Amino acid sequence: MKRGFFTVLALSVCGIITPLAFAEDLTLSLADLSAFEYQPEVPELGDKVVRGDKAYLMSFLPEEVYKLDKKSISITGYMMPIKSDGQVVQEFLLVANTMACCYGVMPSYNEFIYVKMSGPGALAVDNVPITLHGRLSIEETWENGFFSHLYAVRGQKVEIGKF
Repeated sequence: MKRGFFTVLALSVCGIITPLAFAEDLTLSLADLSAFEYQPEVPELGDKVVRGDKAYLMSFLPEEVYKLDKKSISITGYMMPIKSDGQVVQEFLLVANTMACCYGVMPSYNEFIYVKMSGPGALAVDNVPITLHGRLSIEETWENGFFSHLYAVRGQKVEIGKF
């Protein structure tokens, strides 16, 4: 029995499994986050512009979406790696389908989530659905005059092949 406890503890510390903290996640879909029209206005020039104030966000976000800000969520989609080290991905986009690749259809501004993983990262997977657990942030973010993201998640855990 002690050996099992220490194995679970070691796996938890390494980020391979996590405590039951995910039991309270809100389960969302990317369709929930993109069920409204969103066309951002390009801000004045700047290296990085973050628009996170409530009045601005509420001018285009439905109230039920805005209320998800800073909530722990789980959401299923496909991984498009942005930053990786070998087979470990630290940053990726979570998209609704595999058509968002270089030869597919570019998702709309509110149809993807920018993910930055906590800890060492997540195993890179291709064309396999994943379920992401983490904390959602809603902030319109621009970098060097280009739209970066509306939704971001600080990823805590990725489950591969979950629906």
